[in-house]
Amino acid sequence: AIFATNTSTLPITELAKASKRPEQYIGIHFFSPVDKMMLVEIIKGKQSGDRAVAKALDFVRQIRKTPIVVNDARFFYANRCIIPYINEGVAMVAEGVEPALIENAAKQMGMPLGPLQLNDETSIDLGVKIAKATKAAMGDAYPESAAKADEVLFKLFELGRLGRKANAGYYEYDDKGKRTGLWDGLREHWPVAGDQPDVTRVQHRLILAQVLEAVRALEDGVLEDIREGDVGAILGWGFMPWSGGPFSWLDIIGAQRALELCEELSDLGPRFEAPALLREMAAKGESFYGRFGVAEAA
Repeated sequence: AIFATNTSTLPITELAKASKRPEQYIGIHFFSPVDKMMLVEIIKGKQSGDRAVAKALDFVRQIRKTPIVVNDARFFYANRCIIPYINEGVAMVAEGVEPALIENAAKQMGMPLGPLQLNDETSIDLGVKIAKATKAAMGDAYPESAAKADEVLFKLFELGRLGRKANAGYYEYDDKGKRTGLWDGLREHWPVAGDQPDVTRVQHRLILAQVLEAVRALEDGVLEDIREGDVGAILGWGFMPWSGGPFSWLDIIGAQRALELCEELSDLGPRFEAPALLREMAAKGESFYGRFGVAEAA
C-alpha cells in the first residue's frame, strides 16, 4: 500500500523514517476548505518512489482535483508562500496598521480573502501549532516578521478566539457562522497608529511576501516547473487569478521593477531581499517564462 500524509508543514522525508518502506511513503496535501479548493499538492520525500508518485497522481485525478508535484522541504510549496502572506498581514496589525486597510488592500489587488480572514478560515490554533513547530526547528533563524505576527496569534489563542470554527477570531460571527465585521478588540489590543501606510505599500508587502517565496522555492528545487507554481498558487490559495500566478505576475511587471519594489521595502528586513535568481534575471533582461517556460522544456 501507499502511505500518504496530509500534513501541511512537516517534512515528508522525516515522517517517512517511521516507515519500513519509505519509497511507498508520500505527501498528499489538501487545501481548506477541501470541498471548494481544487488543488492537491503531491510531495515527494527524498526516498519516495515513482510508483508512489504515479499512484498519488491517479488518486487525485480520480477525486477530480488538480495535482501538482513538488519536492520535500518544510512548508512544501503552497504553505511556504501562504504563511508569509498571513504573517505579513498579522504583523501589520501588531504594527498598528488599520485592520480594515490590510483586508481591503488584499481584496482590491485580487486576493479572494484578506490575510486575517484567511487565518480565521484555517484556524488560529493550527497557526499556533505551526509557529511552535517551526520555531523549534529553526531556532535563532526564525523570521522576525513571524515573531511579530505570533504576538497577535498567540493572544487570540489565549483569548479562545480560534477563528471561524469557534465563531470568534479576527472577525466577529453571528449564530449561523456568518462574518459580521472585524473584531473591535483588535484595535483595543493593538491600537491603530496615527500615520497609516499608503494602500499601495500595504499591497506590495502582501504580494512580495508570497512572490519572493515562490522564487526561492524554484531556486531551492522545491518547484520543478514554474507552470505548476502558477497553477498551484491560483488553485491552492487564490493568488490574484488575473495575474496568472506569481511567476506570470513577475513577468508582467518585469524583473527590474520587482527589484525596485524589493528595494522600497528593504527597511522592513531581510524577508524582502531579492533572491539571487531574480537579480540575475534582471541583469540579463530575462523573463521567467522566457527562461523556464514550455519552449525551454521542449
